[in-house]
Amino acid sequence: MIREETEMRFHQLTMEYQALQRAYALLQEQVGGTFDAEKEVKTREQLQAELILYQTRIQDLECVLSQQGQDMKWIEEKQALYQRNQELIEKIKHMETEESRLKNEFQDARDQNELLEFRILELEERERRSPGINFHDIHFCEGISPLQVYCEADGVTDIIITELMKKLDILGDNAVSNLSNEEQVVVIHARTVLTLAERWLENIEVTKTALAQKRMDIESEKHVFSKQKGYLDEELDYRKQSMAQAHKRILELEAMLFNALQQDAGAKMSEMLSDDERETLRRAVEQWKRGVMMELRERDSQILRERMEMLQHSQQRIKELEEWIAAQKRQIKELEEKFLFLFLFFSLAFILWS
Repeated sequence: MIREETEMRFHQLTMEYQALQRAYALLQEQVGGTFDAEKEVKTREQLQAELILYQTRIQDLECVLSQQGQDMKWIEEKQALYQRNQELIEKIKHMETEESRLKNEFQDARDQNELLEFRILELEERERRSPGINFHDIHFCEGISPLQVYCEADGVTDIIITELMKKLDILGDNAVSNLSNEEQVVVIHARTVLTLAERWLENIEVTKTALAQKRMDIESEKHVFSKQKGYLDEELDYRKQSMAQAHKRILELEAMLFNALQQDAGAKMSEMLSDDERETLRRAVEQWKRGVMMELRERDSQILRERMEMLQHSQQRIKELEEWIAAQKRQIKELEEKFLFLFLFFSLAFILWS
């Protein structure tokens, strides 16, 4: 019974392995058929040959029409082509003007960005160099001396500045005081020093308030500069994209103009251009073709990478299944060995028992 079950499992695994091989072969055929480079080259050559053939037929038909006296249509086509060339030239000039404007705006945005970065660095450097001043928030009320407030803030509560001033005034009065002249001069000087100190404290408080307001203004200005820098970075990226699109559009228009001039109807129009202009158009067309081919290669490379990843994933899955099948085979072999051992053991036991 165990042997039949083992053979059945082995047969089932063999069938699954063959199905996986067929699926893998089918996948290889599909992937290989998608990227047939030779077929693509042959198709392209065939299309180019057909294009040349059709151009030759068009030239023959134009010769027949000209021989039959139907030159009016050719003149109309020539005028239409001339008008189309003029429109293309106007579009190229407009796009060049737009590109120049975008370049100027791009340069202005870059300059503003650099100025803002320099200003932010200057503010950060100024903030770093400025000493950390921790002011005590002491508010002066109307009619209270600043010296009295500072004395109370330092814990000296037994001194009342107003009464001290009155006593000093009384001591400095010659008619009331019994002090000598030198003592009266000292008292008057002390009264003057206290008055000056009180004024100095008032000026310090005003300066402290102004500095705090200035610091808040600088922080606000720094925040505004940071926001403006972010806006300018976004605008800079947008300008870069606009310039790239405008440059690409200019190359397309120049390529269209060059192709129109290469036709027979535009051959006489191309004679009106100078050698430098024709060379410029030719370089623009080549640059545009290189850009288009680069985009196509990038897209093909992206598709190829995706397909290669799918293929690698499939190969990895097949490898895992093969390992699993090998493990099942080892397990089946172990079961067969155990079955054979048990068969021999019971056979020997039966012989000995008999």
